[in-house]
Order: sequence, then structure tokens, then C-alpha cells
Amino acid sequence: MAEKNINLFSEFPPISSEDWRAKVDADLKGRDFEKALVWKTNEGFNVRPYYRQEDLEKVQHLNKLPGQFPFVRGTKTKGNEWLIRQDIVVFDLEAANKKALEVLHKGINSLGFVFKGSTLISINDLKVLLKDIDLDAIELNIVACSKKVENAKVLAQYITEMYGADSKVKASVSIDPIGSFSKNGALKEENFSELKTLIEETIGLKKLSVINVKGKLYRDAGSSIVQELAFSLASGAEYLSTLSEMGADVASVAKKMKFNFGVGANYFMEIAKLRAARMLWAKIVEAYEPKCNCCDSCSCGGECEDGICRCAAKMRIHSENTVWNKTVYDPHVNLLRTQTEAMSAVLGGTDSMTVLPFNAIYEDSTDFSERIARNQQILLKEEAHLDKIADVSAGSYYIENLTDNIATLAWELFVEVQEKGGYVEAFKAGFIQETIEATAAKLDKSIATRRENLLGTNQFPNFNEFMQAELDAEI
Repeated sequence: MAEKNINLFSEFPPISSEDWRAKVDADLKGRDFEKALVWKTNEGFNVRPYYRQEDLEKVQHLNKLPGQFPFVRGTKTKGNEWLIRQDIVVFDLEAANKKALEVLHKGINSLGFVFKGSTLISINDLKVLLKDIDLDAIELNIVACSKKVENAKVLAQYITEMYGADSKVKASVSIDPIGSFSKNGALKEENFSELKTLIEETIGLKKLSVINVKGKLYRDAGSSIVQELAFSLASGAEYLSTLSEMGADVASVAKKMKFNFGVGANYFMEIAKLRAARMLWAKIVEAYEPKCNCCDSCSCGGECEDGICRCAAKMRIHSENTVWNKTVYDPHVNLLRTQTEAMSAVLGGTDSMTVLPFNAIYEDSTDFSERIARNQQILLKEEAHLDKIADVSAGSYYIENLTDNIATLAWELFVEVQEKGGYVEAFKAGFIQETIEATAAKLDKSIATRRENLLGTNQFPNFNEFMQAELDAEI
């Protein structure tokens, strides 16, 4: 009979941190520990070469389970299921519908329909676009002009007519007037008043998100992880403040919001970013004291007992690969980047993920590249089984410390933005742009001097490869 409860390490004496450090110093042979082994990150904090259990003593977020406020360990209590999303650019409604039906049979359970320009969608358009698509079985995302609430109203009308006024259809519309302001400098008070009305009109559709905070904008512009997180939180807080001052219910606003983050190549840092994001957002929403009056059932472990709706503090996250580190030359290297980035987002607890096809940055994606992008996520589910366990990184000395460090610095930057009057005022003053531009310039220099490695670009490039034609600037 096999023996049980054997302590395999009982014959080894415990080693103190002092003993470890003495051995490291001996092996360094006089070299400075800080200079030789401590990693000075772009995020603004240093990472040590090893961590031990005592390094968790200062970390305050370790006593919560998955699904419990402040959701650092995720909002899911059973496994780590996420939605595999594919975006389809809509040029022709019937063709887009046909393609959607095809990919739904190939592993996709979240669709994004992307409309270029200032397209206004009608009910009849949706009936053509969504013909034979069961929205009870998938998530639907409409990506159109970020300032037009009309498209969201039409989608809400369609869902109500087809599935009922209290439907649980999962859907989103990418309304983000603050994000549009960040891109083109235009913002009007009516953008918020229209948004308030939209939230109130769609209150019964509890799974319909109408505010999409696009943190990926900052990442693609060259921001650090800390900056992407801080500015996204500041943008989300701006919606809460502005809309609540106009009379909107805070819990309703928070529940209608989704965050879109970019995922880069810094594997462990990206895992920690999503964990820190949920924790900080939960604290921000809690500070607004949302009233617990709109929950079907409380799912925050009894923490709404004081009348504050902490269920509303759950951050909904969609992740996409960043584009700044993707290459035109030797583009199949992008497959390596997008795969590890997808793993980071999944292990960090993202709710949905879009994998960028390897050739999408320089040409229209092909059937082949889209198939590979889908299969990259399917592989993570069906072969790596990353959907089975919630927050597998919990308790990792390294990742827990990264989470704490990112949260600390992101909070400091968030507070700095608030002290400047909030996101919009800080942007008008140029603070956000200047902060990101400084980081992007530093990163570009690091890549040019090979302090930052990009495989196939500044490390092991193929010097025999040349551009065959001019790139389309519209892609």
C-alpha cells in the first residue's frame, strides 16, 4: 500500500533569506547585486531575481477567494472560462452574416462587428446581419462610432423585440466619448447626457454594456503598463463622476461599463496588470457607494450587507494584442508574441479575448491567418486547459508582488490625474500625452540600442527580406 502524506523535503534543512543572499553574493564575485541582478522595469519599480514567502507579508490582498471583493483573484468562482472573440469588418451585411455563421462553427463564442466611419445602424440592418444567429448562445459586440448612442439604442430595441425586455443576452456597444476626445480633442456635455439617458433606457438589459473604456489606446501609443492602467481607471472614474453628478445611478453606470486593455509581451507583468486592474477598479467604485438595488442575486460573498453594491465593482475586461511590438518583416514571429500575450490575458482572468491575426498590421487578414488566431485560443482551452482553474497564479511570490507593485504605482498616477481635475482636465493640460510620449520615446531608444529585445527586428533579423510593395495606410 502506498504511503501517504510524505514530506519530500523533510531531509533538507530550511534555508534563510540571509543564506540565499550570501550564496548569491559569493557567486557574483564582487559584482554589485543591484546592478547585476535587479531588473529596472519600464513600469517604474525594480524586480528582484527571486522572492520568498516573507515577501508576501506586506501584500494586503491575499485573504480573498475568486469572486470575492475586491476581485483581485477574478470575478469567476468556477473555473476560468473566457469568451473567444473574432471581429468582422462589415462592408456588406449579408456577407458579414455569412462569415459570422461560418466562424461560429469553428470555436468562436463572441462576435465583434466593426463598422467603419460614422455608420448608423437600423433595425433592418441588424435583422440581416444577425440572421440565424442565436444571441442567447454567444456574446455580441458592435464596434462603431464611439460617440453615437443611436446604434446602442437600436441594438437594445432589437434584443428587446427578439429576446424580451429582461433578456440576459450578452452584448456591448463601443461608446466611449472620452476615448474619442483623446483621439480627436472633441467632447461635448451632450455626449454624457445622451449616455445617461441610454443607461436608464437599457437598465433592464443587465448584460448589455454601453460604455467601453479603451485602455488599449494608451498601450498602442507606447504607454507603460502602469500608465495604461492608471489612465483607464481615470477615464472610468470620469464617467462615474460626470454621470452621477447628472443624476445617474452609480451602480447602473458601473455595470454598463467594460474595459478594453492591450496585452503586450511582458508575460508575468500582464498577468499582474489585470489582477491589479480589478482590485483598483473595485476600490474606486466602492468609494462612490453604489446602492445595492439592482442585483438579481448578490454574488459578492455577503459584502453588500451595508447597502453598498460591491457586485457593481466587478470590472469587465476584454483583451486584445497590442500592435506596437508586431512586425511587418518575418511576420510569423507575431504568432509567438500573440500566443504568449493571449496566455497572459487568460491567466490574468480576462473575460474575453481577441487574438490579432499575424498579418493584420500590414494587410487585410486572410482566412488562414484568422483560422490560426482562433485556434491559438482554442489550444489554450482544449490542450492547455487554462479554463479549468480560476487564478492559477494566486500565491506566487513573484506575481503577487508584481500585482502589488503595479497597483501601488498605478494608484499613485491615478491620484495625480485626479488632483489635476480628473482625466479630461489632465488631458487638456497635456499631462497624459506628455507622460505617454516620454515613455514611448524611452522605449523606442531602448529598442534602437537593443536594451529591449524584439525577435526578428533588433535580434536575429532576416537581412535578406525586403518590402515588396507600399503598405496601405488605412490598414
